[in-house]
Amino acid sequence: MGVLKSNAALVGVILLLGPLVPYRLAQSRDAETVVPIGALAHAADVFQEDTDDEVLEIRLADTAGAAGFEAAILKNGGVLYMRIASPAAHVTEIDVKSLPPWLLNYCLEAYFRSAVRAQLPIQEAIAEAEKRNDAPAIDAGIAKPLSGDNAVLAYLVETLNGSRREDLAVDATTGVPK
Repeated sequence: MGVLKSNAALVGVILLLGPLVPYRLAQSRDAETVVPIGALAHAADVFQEDTDDEVLEIRLADTAGAAGFEAAILKNGGVLYMRIASPAAHVTEIDVKSLPPWLLNYCLEAYFRSAVRAQLPIQEAIAEAEKRNDAPAIDAGIAKPLSGDNAVLAYLVETLNGSRREDLAVDATTGVPK
């Protein structure tokens, strides 16, 4: 648990010190929240280390003025909803009654079946999108679950450069951006 606390604390420090970093920064929907390149992938690592399971989707969130990261984690055939709050030094589970809107409509079963087939970790897809777009990622997850209409498994990673948002699909098998 000590490693988890230090990793979560580092995420909090990245968010809090972001305005002091002199180069490329991104702001979320709220002007005060700043995230550098690599922060979303680092948060995904922290979630994965804490739960020992796969991150289905992760995003930068500003809940009631508290910047942090929220994630849906595939755990034992179900979904665990987690949050790293800044500047808190630990990962906490989100109570079902307090789920953010983006998690309320999550098509769980279809995403489960797709996520277990992904060969590329979500952290690598995030890093590839940040490198390609030269901007920090603020959201990442399975683009569209596999189905009769969709045979391509990919992550969709959203980056933010100033006020410009850009989505990049990254093949979840090969890591090739699309």
